[in-house]
Amino acid sequence: MRHALALALSLAAAAPLLAQDWKGMGRLEGRVLDPDGKPVEGASVTLDLPERGGGGPTAKSDKKGRWAVGGIVAGKWNADINAPGYVLKKITIPLAAESARMPPLDVRLERAQPTGPAPELLAAVSKGDEAYKAGRYAEARAEYEKVLALKPELSATLHEMIARCLSQEGNHAGAADHMQKLVDADPTNVKFKVLLATEALEAGLVDRGMAVLKQLDDGSVTDPDIYYNVAVLLMNQRRTDDALPFLTKAVALDPKFVDGYFQRGLLLLGAGKGDEAKADFQKVLELAPADSAQAKTARTALDSIK
Repeated sequence: MRHALALALSLAAAAPLLAQDWKGMGRLEGRVLDPDGKPVEGASVTLDLPERGGGGPTAKSDKKGRWAVGGIVAGKWNADINAPGYVLKKITIPLAAESARMPPLDVRLERAQPTGPAPELLAAVSKGDEAYKAGRYAEARAEYEKVLALKPELSATLHEMIARCLSQEGNHAGAADHMQKLVDADPTNVKFKVLLATEALEAGLVDRGMAVLKQLDDGSVTDPDIYYNVAVLLMNQRRTDDALPFLTKAVALDPKFVDGYFQRGLLLLGAGKGDEAKADFQKVLELAPADSAQAKTARTALDSIK
């Protein structure tokens, strides 16, 4: 029992000695710099000597980025260099002998990447979304434009939102210009092309809209409403000949798309193509409720063709 107690006391007495086993007559010094070579003030330099049981002194860099520690033994010192806004730097500094006088060591830190959006960015997005939901489109657009200036890498989402605001404001040409930027950046994006074409047609820029639509791969369009909406826009521009092919594409995608048959029938009838219109109106009677306005118009049209 007395031997065990003596051993415990000796270990307790030795513990603080081991913790200070790095003390000696050596010295290390250096400078902490940013990626551009400018001094970093206030960087923490924490030294550790694992081969002597760990532990070691710490230092702070001054206005010129300089730091120094003295009173250490020779050995392979690990150094953790840390400063707010920079990535933690871990290095090993070998001190061959306590009498060695090593030249100051320059260490460049890397800037840390932001861990989240800047507060002003979040505020602008929040204000923009709130204004858009409330129908204040000019206000929403101004906020989205702020975000675009702060975060150009989010241009895909922001150009689209700005375009939607401009569209609601009636500035379809401006909306088309923003959608054009997205199409230029991603020429394979069907959604962007359809929105560009739609805004161009709404603005009366029919040739521009048609040029974009001709670039569409029909196999990439799966929603008949896309073709139908384009046809309606063309009909509003009195471009019935251009509208007909899109109605045909709409009913080809969905053989039960009654609106497509109905509008195509009306266009064909107006163009004096009664026989072709007849087939569409008969299809309307098959698909539409018997008491619907479309069915009634289809029956009247069929009577006129007879």
